[in-house]
Amino acid sequence: MANNLQLYHKTVLLLCQWLPSERITRLRNMALLLVGLQLGRGIHLSQIVNQWPGVLGKLPSLVNRLGRFLRNPRVEVRRWYEPLANLLVQQCKGRPIRLIIDCTKVGFHFRMLSISIAYKKRALPLVWSIHRGRKGHVGYKAQRELLEYLAELIGDEAEVWLLGDAGFESVHLFNWLTKHHWHFVLRHPGKNKVRWPGQPWVKLGEIPVHPGETLSIGWVELTAKHAAGPYWLTIHWAKGEEEPWFLLSDCTDDRTLIRLYGVRMWTEELYGDLKGHGFDLEATHLDDVDRIARLVLAVCINFVWFIALGAWVVKRGWRHFLDHKSRRDKSYFRLGLDWLDRCFRLNAPISLRFTLYF
Repeated sequence: MANNLQLYHKTVLLLCQWLPSERITRLRNMALLLVGLQLGRGIHLSQIVNQWPGVLGKLPSLVNRLGRFLRNPRVEVRRWYEPLANLLVQQCKGRPIRLIIDCTKVGFHFRMLSISIAYKKRALPLVWSIHRGRKGHVGYKAQRELLEYLAELIGDEAEVWLLGDAGFESVHLFNWLTKHHWHFVLRHPGKNKVRWPGQPWVKLGEIPVHPGETLSIGWVELTAKHAAGPYWLTIHWAKGEEEPWFLLSDCTDDRTLIRLYGVRMWTEELYGDLKGHGFDLEATHLDDVDRIARLVLAVCINFVWFIALGAWVVKRGWRHFLDHKSRRDKSYFRLGLDWLDRCFRLNAPISLRFTLYF
């Protein structure tokens, strides 16, 4: 059996396990979408259907078929992705769960708000939503909706950290995290005001700090309007950075907070892999929130698979087949891509697994 057809059948079987009550025709179409993305590594529908194994038909007809699937309201993104999201969370049992919240541009007119789990210098998506608009962050209401979903998925027993940049500064977000006993390290912009005992309200950007310096300010109240808190304020200006980090947290260990905020940067690698370094998601011409969300569903499943495949290759001691022995140039995502190519080149069996190795 040709490897692309083997991969398709394995994918159908996996989807049947994840969604046993779903119609088989939808599962087959999703499997075709996944395989088309894996092999074509382009986001345009014509690129995807050109890689469909064993499917006869004219190109326009196949593109229309895929378009109908992406428009199908019964392909409920969160329900389809939940088996994988739950699998990722369960594999972190007994470990602190570090979640990264961020927003990025998708297509020409949309933004993707996502919350991902930190793993191997990448961020594995757990939940996301698509919003119309080219720039800026998404408001607290949309953030809360994703957080509420994850709170139910993760449960009450896990130690959870939320990491975010200066776009996630809402006092309501801080209140939600405190209520749910989640830890957090959130960066704030210099325009926001804080105060601490003996100090009037002052803008964060007006607190004196120099490159290479770390200041432990201590417990502060946030914004003159809300006087929320207290929250722990650490200011860190790393050498080579244009401006300092104003980090607010519920914890007091400055070194830990700085290290954890550095983990937030892993989401930039995720977005790079979803876009120009991998699937070119930013180039999609789709102009509908729901269709883009379903396309992102397939891209995220594939992304997690490639990360897990790369981790499996390293675990088996096969990294040297793909990377230099003297140095480690390739990410787990790139190792997964290259291993799939190697399997096709050698007509070797393909492992379809989603196991994380810590």
